[in-house]
Amino acid sequence: IYDGEEVQTFGVSRVEILESLKSLRAKFKFKGYSDVGVPEIMQWTGLERQSAERSADRHFSEPLVWQDSLKKEEEFCELVKERGLTTLRGGRFLHVLGQTDKGKPLEHLRKENVAIISLGDRPNDLAMLEAADIGVVIKAPGDYILEAVDMLRSTETGPRGWAEMMTQILDQFQIPYSTINNG
Repeated sequence: IYDGEEVQTFGVSRVEILESLKSLRAKFKFKGYSDVGVPEIMQWTGLERQSAERSADRHFSEPLVWQDSLKKEEEFCELVKERGLTTLRGGRFLHVLGQTDKGKPLEHLRKENVAIISLGDRPNDLAMLEAADIGVVIKAPGDYILEAVDMLRSTETGPRGWAEMMTQILDQFQIPYSTINNG
């Protein structure tokens, strides 16, 4: 039960993740959300304060800013795996979480007999996109292209890409919607 609602969890708690990371700090250079305050999270993410506060309110993952070599990152990921955790590389962060991914909760939602639309732009979104009825790759800033097959793709990045594709999907399936603010 969380905040008066029953919650299904798909990984281990952030407390357990942070405990596992303690022993790795001597060998590797990284900073996690748990090491900094909201102002630094705002700098890292470009989020406004309220959004950064929500982003900091983690329960089942720890985003890391990797400050070591790629070779060390590979070694780190192996050691994390030996501890029963996993890592996912996102756009800015290396995420440490339980042996789960964004697709597992969607498998749970399938029991509810709902149509699932997922949108994402980075490798940590791939399992979620593949598990959805409609997977949508949002164009990432710069030259990065998420390699995914049989997915819809936006021509715009970020929130504009999200609005572009949701409008297209809602129109295609003739689902009524209120005006989407394209900023």
